[in-house]
Amino acid sequence: MSDATYVTGLIGKLEPFDDKPRAEHVLKVPEAHVVAFEFAAGQELHEHQAHHPVLIQALAGHLRLTHDAGEVELRPGDLLHLPAMLRHSVAAVEDSTLTVTMLLTP
Repeated sequence: MSDATYVTGLIGKLEPFDDKPRAEHVLKVPEAHVVAFEFAAGQELHEHQAHHPVLIQALAGHLRLTHDAGEVELRPGDLLHLPAMLRHSVAAVEDSTLTVTMLLTP
């Protein structure tokens, strides 16, 4: 029998720093790591890349993600997949919460 992991209260769990978003690992299992981010309006994560494919899910607010191929507006309920090593940045249009799921290969 496998164990299930249940995570609650992700929206508004963290307070963003004055000058940048706050991030916290909320789940670490062999197959994936999930990080919750809390942004104040106007904050951004500057261009970066992940070594693994990721799923980015907007939980609250409005975010703008920019990558090599263009720009995506993320709102609650939106989900975006990015392949490994795709350079991207994220900006909060308004106070926002998102999760990033790093898909780890076994």
